Amino acid sequence: MSNSPHYVIAGAGGLGREVAVYAGDCGLRVRGFLDDTKADPRAFGLDIPVLSAIDAYVPEPHDCVLVAVGDPADRVAVATRLTLRGADFGVLIHPLAYVAEPSVLGPGCIVGPFATIGVNARLGAHCLINTHAGIGHDAQLGDGCVISPHAVINGFAALGTRVMVGSSAVVTPGCVVGDGAKISAGSVVLTEVAAGATVWGNPARALPPSPAGTKPK
Repeated sequence: MSNSPHYVIAGAGGLGREVAVYAGDCGLRVRGFLDDTKADPRAFGLDIPVLSAIDAYVPEPHDCVLVAVGDPADRVAVATRLTLRGADFGVLIHPLAYVAEPSVLGPGCIVGPFATIGVNARLGAHCLINTHAGIGHDAQLGDGCVISPHAVINGFAALGTRVMVGSSAVVTPGCVVGDGAKISAGSVVLTEVAAGATVWGNPARALPPSPAGTKPK
């Protein structure tokens, strides 16, 4: 038992609490949370302590860290900070998810219940595949991608790093999505999405840039 992994979750908000429950469903022990806010999971009935702030994390033997932060860029940034602290990252696949063989999941990946990952899919480090999301055969996802509930990445599609795909959005087969792009909920991507773009609609189109000095609505 002493050699069993102890999971540590970076982020004690709603997503962090979900990940802790997923770990419990897998029969895994969660040692505690790392968090830079005043989030307290115990206020929501989850009896797991906040161990420290992220940059104060001191790894213990057999720790496996998972980043439970919803924004793709923040996921990668937190993972980088924890790497500097000497963290080792685990992979969490909920028992109700389906991951076909062969496929590859990088360190820090989280696959929620009822998600599916097809044959020969390749996921970079710290990807989050949320509940009921689907990743098609031969799809490729770069580091830190977040695939929201019920979204679908079809076969041979390729996502860069830090891509956010909103709930129920669809990336059609073979489409390429650039680094840091955001695909709004319910959108259908039929053509290439440029790096850093935000797209919405069916077919998905880029939002126009905001006039200088204003904020997008």
